[in-house]
Amino acid sequence: MARLETFSLVIRTGGRGLDETPAYTINGFTLPFDQVDGSARAGGVLEATGHPQSFPHGLTLVGPSEGAWDIEGIEATYELDGEAPYTVRLGAVTLDGQTELRLWYPRPAEVIDV
Repeated sequence: MARLETFSLVIRTGGRGLDETPAYTINGFTLPFDQVDGSARAGGVLEATGHPQSFPHGLTLVGPSEGAWDIEGIEATYELDGEAPYTVRLGAVTLDGQTELRLWYPRPAEVIDV
């Protein structure tokens, strides 16, 4: 497993948004994003970047401290040490104070025509 240098999220919020800046966990430690632009309010788009510089055994997006957060979709881009960046897309989900969304997805296997 390669070390995760940076990951960037583009989060499209649905009908219920956040008034707070979301956080993420890596390997059980909760951290703030290093860069945040936009809004997680209803109908908003939030761009968030983390620089964990760690091996991602577990990487999650933390739910809000109060209420619920409707997410229409997330585009996650990962930059691992010594590898080309790759992107995954996640569908709709609702997070609350008891839920976290798994964000770590290893690079998809290469497709080869035979």
